[in-house]
Amino acid sequence: MTAQLANLLFGATAVVYAFASVLFVADLLGRARALAGWAPRLVAVGVPLHAAHIVVWSLVLHVCPVEGIHFALSVASMLACFAYVLARSRYRVDAVGAFVAPQALAFLLASRFVGTVADEPRLRSAFLPFHVVSNLLGIALFTLAFAAAVAYLVQEHRLKSKHFEGVERLPPVDALDRAEHRFLALGFPLLTIGILTGTIWAREIAGGTGIARASIAYASWVLIGGVLLLRAAAGWRGRRAAVGTILGFGLSMVVMLMYLVRGLWGGHS
Repeated sequence: MTAQLANLLFGATAVVYAFASVLFVADLLGRARALAGWAPRLVAVGVPLHAAHIVVWSLVLHVCPVEGIHFALSVASMLACFAYVLARSRYRVDAVGAFVAPQALAFLLASRFVGTVADEPRLRSAFLPFHVVSNLLGIALFTLAFAAAVAYLVQEHRLKSKHFEGVERLPPVDALDRAEHRFLALGFPLLTIGILTGTIWAREIAGGTGIARASIAYASWVLIGGVLLLRAAAGWRGRRAAVGTILGFGLSMVVMLMYLVRGLWGGHS
């Protein structure tokens, strides 16, 4: 019965995120304007469904949600949606959901269908809670920063090309730039904690891809730190900051993917 409930919650969450994604994209394309207001609401509905799925699924598998990358991906996407729901009223970035909802759906599906939870190492470390919590919150904030950065580039392109149709459906570029910076600035200390504790944790895991994962994680940290530093010291804003944010988020996703499919490469390599 519990397994059936977990599957039901998983399906309901996936459907809600999928419908939200479709409505967001349709709104950006100028279609289904009458239904556009439902997209953020569907994301808000998906958050408790997603949280319930994580709890029930962890009970089915007898695995704590903070012990492995599969649950971490799912929790991170749920937190990103929750942060979006909180942020949209303050920063007026409703349209950013067009990038958050598909990511949440992708993370949710990957957490269930890519690799297996059984392939993950089960570590017992005093640093583990700090490592997992900081990474989950950091990834959630970076997801929002990434979404704002992509929306910024889309909006800027429309304005520069004088393609004004649909411009009003995205926030002003200044608002997107500020939102991106704030999400990035909040997530960077959490990324720092995650990398430091992950370095200690990594000593318990042997494997040929460990050095590659660590190198990419540090590259992501340096890139995002560089974006923040150059914004403060050299006035980096707009396109350059958005591109740096997207690249930094992309590198962090590469690290997550390497952990996720580790079991497919054999063992803990």
